[in-house]
Amino acid sequence: MRKGPYRWYFLSHEPGEPPHVHVDRDESSAKFWLQPVALVVNLGFPARELRTIETIISENQQILIKAWNDYFGPKPGERIVDVHVTEDTLVVDLADGRTVSVPLVWYPRLLHATPAQRNEWQIAGAGFGIPLAGN
Repeated sequence: MRKGPYRWYFLSHEPGEPPHVHVDRDESSAKFWLQPVALVVNLGFPARELRTIETIISENQQILIKAWNDYFGPKPGERIVDVHVTEDTLVVDLADGRTVSVPLVWYPRLLHATPAQRNEWQIAGAGFGIPLAGN
């Protein structure tokens, strides 16, 4: 991917690492984790430019994670496929075909969250966790 003066890419010889992206411009290079977005390595970028790069990554986080998963495939042990929150239930679909449902009252902050907040979830912890905005 190219955006502005930056070249974004994945390296296929980094097995076992969490989803991340490399960014180059001229002689400078950086590596950022994608979940959550965080700088891992910086070789030559000034702090101000790193903030710009981090903003671009954050704005394109879901696209980059999808590209990572399309390229590398699911991680071993990744289990969560989808999450649904109804008025009174948290429902989690797993990669092995099972569906787990729990009462929403077990998560009071999620129970009182708005529908938009309830839809803000992401896979974390190697596919075993789901941070939700309301929780």
